[in-house]
Amino acid sequence: MGPFVLVQQPPNLQATSPSTQAMGLPVNVQRTTVAKPEKVSAGALALLFQFDELVVASVPPLAGVDQLTVGRQPDNDLVLDDPSVSKKHALLKWDDETRACTVQDLGSTNGTFLNASARIRRETTLKSGDILSFGEVQYWFLLTEMLHEKLKSQPSRGFGGV
Repeated sequence: MGPFVLVQQPPNLQATSPSTQAMGLPVNVQRTTVAKPEKVSAGALALLFQFDELVVASVPPLAGVDQLTVGRQPDNDLVLDDPSVSKKHALLKWDDETRACTVQDLGSTNGTFLNASARIRRETTLKSGDILSFGEVQYWFLLTEMLHEKLKSQPSRGFGGV
């Protein structure tokens, strides 16, 4: 397991939006649609209050200064098949020495948001527990240590994907 995880609602619990397959277009051809601010806020709140229904996406071990691309195209490290996500949406950068992760928007159509309110305009350092929104797709950013703490504090409950 890597130094951090991204936690998300399972696809069957997320608000429905037309998928690229439903529209008959391949992921890399689909046009980006406009994100609705109310969906971004509602998705962020759902992550915090629907603790039992979450899925953990672990990140591979990262060494030194390593980065992960986020976007709709299949050549991204984290592929998000949602029309509100740009083909090349954002960049997550891990620095092993400082044990810090930053996020940078790559000029996406709908933006990258921190905690459902602040649109990221430059490289921004994440804190464990932050909610990241790529268009209308939300993730709860947790350092692996915090994930373990949360799992220990919820013995009869857990994350759906662990």
